[in-house]
Amino acid sequence: MLHYDEYGSINNPTILLLHGAGALDTFCQQYDFADRYHLIVPHLPGAGKAADKIYEPENTAKELFALIDSLHKERIGVIGHSLGGQIAIMLVSRKPERFHFAVFLSAWVNPRPKTIQMYCSASELSVKMLHWKRLVRLQGKYWRYTAEQTSYMAEYAKQITAQVYRSFFINTLDLSKLPEYKRADIPMLAICGSRETRDMKVSLTLLSENPRCRTITLQGANHDFPMRNAKELNPILEKFFRCVYESEK
Repeated sequence: MLHYDEYGSINNPTILLLHGAGALDTFCQQYDFADRYHLIVPHLPGAGKAADKIYEPENTAKELFALIDSLHKERIGVIGHSLGGQIAIMLVSRKPERFHFAVFLSAWVNPRPKTIQMYCSASELSVKMLHWKRLVRLQGKYWRYTAEQTSYMAEYAKQITAQVYRSFFINTLDLSKLPEYKRADIPMLAICGSRETRDMKVSLTLLSENPRCRTITLQGANHDFPMRNAKELNPILEKFFRCVYESEK
């Protein structure tokens, strides 16, 4: 079973928060939702207590469905950012009946071999930077992590290997190989920042091919907008949640 952090009362509607690669507290600026929702934050491969684990999509999906089953709730919501967004897409495509809604933040779903190779080639250098405690602490501060969250990231980042880092990119979700996505019949929302890469913007367009998925481009935002642009993002999320739950009454 995946280790996970938990915020809020289990008596409230549950939302699964799937963090980005190597960034357990991606949703630090959304934890305030815990006064109204029950938030579950699994430690996905490459972060937290799973920092040394290779990311394998099938195993991760299996573990997440086991976690969802253990909650003994008919349906939950799911939000994923970056790698977590890819995983969220995979989950709702396979078992949409388990979810009230899904939100995909900066989910890259059109991997190109040259781009994958570029990231993999930089893995050794990237990992050296992740092992530099001072640099990781500066990153945490920039992302508006708390002091505790920043210190924890600096500690677990030392366990991330080049192989773990490469697994984030080698296993990038290819939406063209997931035909079930277009049949997922639940409310969905996909968002990316206006300052993100062309690949990310193309991914947003691909996700819109499911008519149940509304897409938004967040103006002036980069890839880290859940942390850096929460003032713009959180009202959008809250409005979406309200619409979903009110429509089910």
